[in-house]
Amino acid sequence: MKRLISLLIGIVCCASVVTAQNVTIRAVNQPASTVFRSIVEQTGKNFVYSSELLKDVKVTVTAKNKPLKYVLAEMFSGTSIEYKINGNNIVLKRKKKMEKPKKVTSTTVIIPTIKMEEPTIKSTMLDEVVVLSRLEAPQVETSEIGAKKVTADEVRNTPVLLGEADVIKALHTQPGVTEGTEGMAGMYVHGGNADENLYMLDNVPLYQVNHFAGLFSAFNTDIIRYIDFFKSSMPAKYDGRLSSFMDVRLQNGNREGHHGSARLGLTSGAFNISGPIGKKTTYLVGLRRSWFDVLSIPFVAIANSQNEDEKLRFNYYFMDFNARVQHRFSPKATAFVSLYFGDDKLKTGTDEKGMDQSDSWGSFENDRFDMHWGNLLVHTGLNYRFNHNLSSEFTAAYTRFFSGMKHDLHNIDRMPGGTTESRSILNTDNNINDWIFRGDFDWRPNDNNRVRFGAGYTRHSFLPARTTREYKAGNTHTFSRDSTWANGANEVNAYIEDDWKINDKFRMNAGFHGSLFNISGKTKYGWSPRLSFSYRPAQNWAVKFAYARTTQYVHQLNQSYLALPTDQWIPISGKFKPETADKISLGGYWQSSDKTYAISVEGYYKWMDNLVEYKDEYYLRPPLDLWNAQLCSGKGTAKGIDFKIEKVFGKVTGHVSYSLAWADRTFADKNGGRTFPAKFDNRHTINVMLNWKINDKVQLNASWVGHSGNRFTLLNQVWDAPDFDTADWSGGGESPLRTGINSYQLPFYHRLDLSCTVKNKRGYWTFGLYNAYCHMNTVAVKRGTRDITVSKPGEHYITSEPVFKRVKLLPVIPSFSYTWLF
Repeated sequence: MKRLISLLIGIVCCASVVTAQNVTIRAVNQPASTVFRSIVEQTGKNFVYSSELLKDVKVTVTAKNKPLKYVLAEMFSGTSIEYKINGNNIVLKRKKKMEKPKKVTSTTVIIPTIKMEEPTIKSTMLDEVVVLSRLEAPQVETSEIGAKKVTADEVRNTPVLLGEADVIKALHTQPGVTEGTEGMAGMYVHGGNADENLYMLDNVPLYQVNHFAGLFSAFNTDIIRYIDFFKSSMPAKYDGRLSSFMDVRLQNGNREGHHGSARLGLTSGAFNISGPIGKKTTYLVGLRRSWFDVLSIPFVAIANSQNEDEKLRFNYYFMDFNARVQHRFSPKATAFVSLYFGDDKLKTGTDEKGMDQSDSWGSFENDRFDMHWGNLLVHTGLNYRFNHNLSSEFTAAYTRFFSGMKHDLHNIDRMPGGTTESRSILNTDNNINDWIFRGDFDWRPNDNNRVRFGAGYTRHSFLPARTTREYKAGNTHTFSRDSTWANGANEVNAYIEDDWKINDKFRMNAGFHGSLFNISGKTKYGWSPRLSFSYRPAQNWAVKFAYARTTQYVHQLNQSYLALPTDQWIPISGKFKPETADKISLGGYWQSSDKTYAISVEGYYKWMDNLVEYKDEYYLRPPLDLWNAQLCSGKGTAKGIDFKIEKVFGKVTGHVSYSLAWADRTFADKNGGRTFPAKFDNRHTINVMLNWKINDKVQLNASWVGHSGNRFTLLNQVWDAPDFDTADWSGGGESPLRTGINSYQLPFYHRLDLSCTVKNKRGYWTFGLYNAYCHMNTVAVKRGTRDITVSKPGEHYITSEPVFKRVKLLPVIPSFSYTWLF
């Protein structure tokens, strides 16, 4: 029976860009699958064909700015292969009547130059540098476990809060990945913490990838091409985090003309354009900005009109800016420069209205709180192909994360006898600066081996926190700065891996990543072996095994369940060792004969050492203590099974997944040394994702998620703190006492999200409904009181008793946006 596979060799371009269908290509006696990569890159089409169909098939074709149909006809003229263009797919099959193959010859070559990536097709490549995901082939054909390529279409077709398409929230639908707090763009993979995921933009790390405490991610989805995501089989190229690696790849500039999009949504807008600069240079520019500062104006005005004594102050916005310029020096050499800047600003507080009125008597106060945080990334690189078998990418980058807070408290006491004034200002800053230099190589010594190797150097500069305090009152003026520390660190790493196709049934990927981390005169090291093995007893199913060790030198200290810019990134230093994780995975995969359906089952066990967290009651330590005095080291484990069934082709596509998981932590200086569950130890998680393409103009999308409630630490005891200012010690308020960390589990969480896309001649509308059946999920528990009326003979009074109250945040929320294409 003919074996069909769906080989997504290209990149599905965003709907916001109009791609040209003319092709420029030259191939001389090249494997057909190799030629397909260049065609896909230029047209955005996908090829669907039988693996046996192209076995040992080589073609010779030359075309300069010719229609796609012309190029395909030339390629397969005189062969036993015929093609049919069906929407975005080019379907290949064998002709009923066989013809004797013949070769087409010609000369000249002009091919678009694009950035090197790692395709999985094992064949001799063209002289051109071609960008492709390494996750193109179906799972039954690779050795990787827990790897996923997410296209831009999949991101846009995932319904999300406020209709803002989000890369990270699209990954929440994958088994083994949880969102953490409802509606937020946090990510917790296989029992790991939020800081154990490495987020990259075009192969360069970013530290802060969230806007508005995690409500939105920092990636502009209108200019994204695809995302490579790894959670079990880790390529040797990646290290530095324990749980997962995500590389977001941006579009290349359009070589055929100036095209782009403009989007106007409920909470933000975006503008993107790309095109050529001469014959060898292209550009891409993308800008996204939120409207929260504009939308909040009427609500703040209404609130202030109803309060004559106090003026509310609120203003927030976020923005992202991306720019990329790429130049082709020759078919073998391409250079590029890219820029990313993400920025958030929040201003809040209250101003009492009598503050500026000199004839007003009394005590007045202005309490203002400002925050500013963001990312800056400057990236340049050179892609060079030495020959058919060896290509390279050289990278230099500067990345900076910064965060600052300012609390300004201004008091005036204006009395007939005189006026007193005081002002206290608290400023806190933290930042990380990285200079990155690396070289990556891709070598194909033969058709069955593919060797990837490289090395890199990173210069880190850490400022976890710098706090200044200023106080003014009359003639008194004091200024102090906390005795915090700034540190530089040097990191060197190297890796090598071989993807070896042993025969038609066995495949293996073996590699090693080694690293050195030098800080404060001490050098720490990490060794991270990687191994994955695949056995394919039949054409449509496979069994895989994988082992991976990862090492992490930089970690983030979290004080809440949200992704806040106040959470400091600090390096491993002093007595602490690098964090490590060892993971064993086993998987089984099946694909239907027509490649419409796929089923996978993956099990894993992960043990983590040298994890770093705050000690219990760390906030009681002296404020001038070094960071390390507030931290402790421990270990953790995670285990589980991920099941997924997926429909890939047809008008209705989607998947259903189920995860059974356990995750725990053990720290000598936390929870009395007793093991406790991780914050997001969700035992059962179910995801359902459906996409229904009704016709060429209308598509409906639905996403349902249900999982065991998050873990929560209940403060179930309090004691009355004494008030030393009074003689009777009447009490200075309640101080909570906690018993067990994450000892309470919130109720079962479930939610349905819907979206609809309607296309017209100029663009498309997107309508969304978050939490469609308005199930108010519990996201936290707080202490409170409940009034009780007591009626007794001769007595009648009202008292209160302490109770726990559930915190529920998000009801049904509609959204809409319009995207104009040009």
